[in-house]
Amino acid sequence: MGKFILNRPDDHKSYSRREIIWITVKWFFLLWFCAIALRVLCVAVYMGMGVNPMEQTKFLGDPTTHMDHVNGWMLLHFMLVAPLAEELMFRLGLSFRRYGVALWAGLLPLICTYYLFGCRNWLVLLVLILLVGVIFWLVCRYTTNEQWAHWRTQFIVPAMWVSAIAFGLIHFNAFSVLNVQVFPFALATVLVPMAGGCAITYARVNLGFWYGVALHCIMNIPAVLMLASALPH
Repeated sequence: MGKFILNRPDDHKSYSRREIIWITVKWFFLLWFCAIALRVLCVAVYMGMGVNPMEQTKFLGDPTTHMDHVNGWMLLHFMLVAPLAEELMFRLGLSFRRYGVALWAGLLPLICTYYLFGCRNWLVLLVLILLVGVIFWLVCRYTTNEQWAHWRTQFIVPAMWVSAIAFGLIHFNAFSVLNVQVFPFALATVLVPMAGGCAITYARVNLGFWYGVALHCIMNIPAVLMLASALPH
């Protein structure tokens, strides 16, 4: 398998696009299987102690918790909106190119406020939209592509690790209840999206932003199909 995929930001220089896709797929299934196995083991330990961690945590990231109020917008959200918003938040800046980083830095406060915190105050959003332009101008004005290329050689690997880990940890917000007793189960659960985040990060860095978005959408297909089965016929 070679080096871990989060330590391989320059595979695009040595491998073809098809080979990188194959590497992404292999690592995704390996990491995903290990994460799922760990979560199953964790649940088994809890059940052995007479505790149902899924009921206690009320994990909202489980599609089955949405079955009673499924609609077309929810399917669109899981299939397209969530992947795009999360890729913009976590991986757009991994281009380490001036305009890409400037756009990411500008959009990040806006997307976090609207998507993560559900802010619908038009005045707040308007201020943040104006802030997008200011941040974009500042980054473009005071940095160069040469500087970002230099910084990439130093920081791309740590940035990949931070991106994948942060992507997993953000899924803690899907737990309605989180305490010391159920934290091991919660941690085992977020390792599943974190595993996917590793593969997405590798694909994004070596193939491009839209490959990461596409892989994210594909990863969400099982949840979308599960929700679609609950739509009224």
